[in-house]
Order: sequence, then structure tokens, then C-alpha cells
Amino acid sequence: MQLSAQRLCLLLALLSVSASARAQLGVEAASTVFHESGGPISMTVIVPEVNAEVDVAEALSLRAGWSADVVSGASVAVVDAPAESVDAITTASVTDTRHVLGGGFALRDEQSTLSAGYRYGFENDYRSHGFDVSARTELFDRNTSFELAYARSFDSVCDGPGAEDPAQKGRLDSSDGCFDDDDPDRADHDLAVHGLQLSGTQTLSKLLVLQLGLSAQIQHGFLSNPYRAVRIGPTAAQEHHPENRARYAATIGLRYWIKPLSGALQPSVRLYRDTWHLRAASLELGYEQSLGTDFRVRVRGRLHMQTGAAFYSDDYVLAPRGQYFTGDRELSPLKTVLVGGELTYSVPPDDEGDVLGIFSAFSLKMKGDLLQTYLEEFHYDTVEPPNDLALIGTFAIVAEI
Repeated sequence: MQLSAQRLCLLLALLSVSASARAQLGVEAASTVFHESGGPISMTVIVPEVNAEVDVAEALSLRAGWSADVVSGASVAVVDAPAESVDAITTASVTDTRHVLGGGFALRDEQSTLSAGYRYGFENDYRSHGFDVSARTELFDRNTSFELAYARSFDSVCDGPGAEDPAQKGRLDSSDGCFDDDDPDRADHDLAVHGLQLSGTQTLSKLLVLQLGLSAQIQHGFLSNPYRAVRIGPTAAQEHHPENRARYAATIGLRYWIKPLSGALQPSVRLYRDTWHLRAASLELGYEQSLGTDFRVRVRGRLHMQTGAAFYSDDYVLAPRGQYFTGDRELSPLKTVLVGGELTYSVPPDDEGDVLGIFSAFSLKMKGDLLQTYLEEFHYDTVEPPNDLALIGTFAIVAEI
């Protein structure tokens, strides 16, 4: 943690030196808290992050950032283990911190931007290298825009010793010894991820904007959770997922400006499918409202519905589904309902155009969401999953110098 903070300070110091020589420096500091609770399997994730971007020339900007996932709580160790109550569910404690360091650059002219970046993430049982490139252009007096982005990651996942029969392989009990070549009870697996995204916006009128998006992702490698086991007959075996998964999604949205209210209505639809035969649809409706010149508020509601993966079963002892098995409830048929809101306050400039002295812009953002999950075919033996309600909150400071 100390080393990561030192690296971040060095990156920000370099950006500040560049900014003092020429340009505008933008900094965003934020923290997000996710909390899901219910019986013995509550989970809390805190995500602090800092990002900075500076213009070092008229056509060139540099960016750097750091984020972390601080995880604590408990998860279900063996799905479908015999349990008559919530308190009897077999759990495993979870405590870990993941750090991600990254940076990149952007080249731009009057209508187009080309950007690229690199990131490195690490935690006790996971390593990740990744890069991304994107190109964006605006056409027809900026009424039309297109963006094409590609991302590639090279990941390593820690696991326990293998077994010839997946049904006989036990789950990983801890991250001790991970990435230690001298530990015979630990192994590393590769995971490769390719992501491609195409998005565009089209102004249809002075009040209406159309937004379209297409995305695809290909995953190859170890896609199971090494800590989660499923009861297969008399044994508890580490879940076993296919090594390949292709995922596709399409999104269409509208932004309709309601002039008398100085607000915008934002409906959208997202359709998803993958090669594990999971199908999903998400419907979202948002509304953004300006409150004077300094405040902006946005509220939204979203309904998500999905089928289960082809190999998902709520009980593999009685209803196996081929050679693969999973304890991941996100691969089961489910529905989620999300409601939330966001409030942004932008500090107004003084008569000389300055904000709070040294800043040219300064704003505060607060965001909160409530997520309710309805699991249709997922149980812990005969017990209904208790951790079906989550709270997500974010606070951010955005400033420009």
C-alpha cells in the first residue's frame, strides 16, 4: 500500500510540474462503498481512487490514476451444503486488497481523439496487465460522433493443486503461498480477455439525441472462482466452468431535453447474450434536472432480467447439467431492481473567473443506489439466500487548475 501511494504521488507530482509549465490539470478523487448483508455472509467493498489528467501541449494530454478494492466480509464456502437455517450456512472469511495503477495519453485535433493506456493490477491471488486504445471522431457540425475502443488484459489467477477429475478437486482454502514457485500446493492459471466496443451518438433535433452501443468480449482461461465449491454427490468440488466465453451486448438510448423544466429524460434498453446461453435484458429510465446554475440532480430506475447459464443447476446431486457446475448465483435465473440518485454541486466562479482561489472548476458529487436481487432458482440447500439487498454509495471531488 505504501509503495503504491508513493508511485501515485510521484505521478501526480510529475503531472503538476507539467501543468505549472503550461497547461490545465484536472484531478478527481472518489470513494465508493458497496455493502451487501444478510445473516453470516455480509460483504463490504470500499473502492478509493484518484485520477489526474494534464494538457502538456495543445494536442497532447497525459493521465495517471490509482484505485483499490478493499474487500472484507464472508462468502459461502460450499454451495448446497446441508443447512436448515441461515446461521448454518458454511462460510469463509474474505479479506483482501487489490491495487490498480495506470496511465495513458490522448492525441486530439479539432474533431478527433486518439487515446491509449496501460494498467497493472495486483492482489494476493490475482495479477493483471492490460492496455486499451480508442479513437473518437465528431462529424457534421458535431451532430454525429463515433467511438471505437479495444481493450486487452493478460491475467494470472492463483489456484490449488489440480485433479484429473474436476469433481474431485477441492476449493482453494486461502491465498497463502500464491505466486510462490516453491509452494507445491499452489498453481497459476492464465486468463486472457479481449474487449471491443463501438458507440455513437446522433442529434436528431434540438431536443432529442440518439445513443447506440455495441460491445463484445472474449474470455479464455480459468473462469471459475477457486474459493467456491459445489456439492457433487458426497464431495464438495471446486466449481468448474468452461474455459471459453464470448459475450455480446447492444444498447440503445435516448436523451430528450424538456425545455420548460431544464431537464432531460433518459430511457435506455440493453440486450445481452453469451456462449454460455445466458440471455439478459435491462430497462432503465433516468431523469436529469438542473437546479439553478450550481446544482444538478439525476434519478434513475433499472430493471434487469436474465436466464441462467446452460450448465446452471440449483442442485447438482439431483439435476446435473453435463460436465460443468457452478455455485455462482450470477449465472442463475434472476431479476434485479435498482433505484438511485446523484447530486452534483459546481462551485460558481467569481468575477475574475476563478473558483476557490487556485481552481478554474470545482465540483462535488454524491451518488447512492439501492439494489434488490430476486433469485428465482438459487438456494443454499433448502435455505433462501439472505444477502439479496445491497447499498452502493459514492462521493467524488472533481477539480481543475
